[in-house]
Amino acid sequence: MINTPTEPIGTAQSDERLTKNIIRKKALELADEEGIENLSIRKLAKALNKTPMALYRHYGSIDEIKQAVFALAFEEVDADPILGERWDETLRRTMTSIRQVHLNHAHAHLHLVQAPAWSPALIRHTERIQKLHHDQGMPEDVLTRVWRIVDAFLTGFNANEGMQIEGHYDSDPENRPSWFETAEKAYSDQAFQDGIDIIIAGIRNLAAPDPCNWHTPDN
Repeated sequence: MINTPTEPIGTAQSDERLTKNIIRKKALELADEEGIENLSIRKLAKALNKTPMALYRHYGSIDEIKQAVFALAFEEVDADPILGERWDETLRRTMTSIRQVHLNHAHAHLHLVQAPAWSPALIRHTERIQKLHHDQGMPEDVLTRVWRIVDAFLTGFNANEGMQIEGHYDSDPENRPSWFETAEKAYSDQAFQDGIDIIIAGIRNLAAPDPCNWHTPDN
């Protein structure tokens, strides 16, 4: 009897040429289904019908892939310049769009990725937003303070809203304290817009006596 060599389960290769973009797109799909914290090289390789080694030729680790997934999701942010748009309108638009990205990928738990502004996950996004406000003429010292305030607000809001969506804050309906409804609605559309309004008002105060007539050039 002739023994025919068999390939180990999970190592059959598809004919599709593997690229970084193919890997990160599939990784985002899996993250949307199972959460980015459950993403692994082995699971991703199986989903792509490739070997783990094939993925390692493009990414050095699962952490690099998670950074790439975050960056891919943030390509959805509406950060293109709009002629004549005022800085406060730009801020409202981009902040709302960033929140929407997290809502679009709520089950991916993107907030679990360690992604400061200078990380591979966010550097392109950071450069886009910085350029928007630089081109509008926002003074550097004001932009520095704006960035810190907005980043802190969005980081906290998106993470907590995500946990609320996943039901991590469920409580016993019969034993809820009197303030529960107020706290429960801390992560709502109204609360988000209120937060933006407060930030914009604070920026005007920080920049005073500058009239804050910053806007994207008309041409």
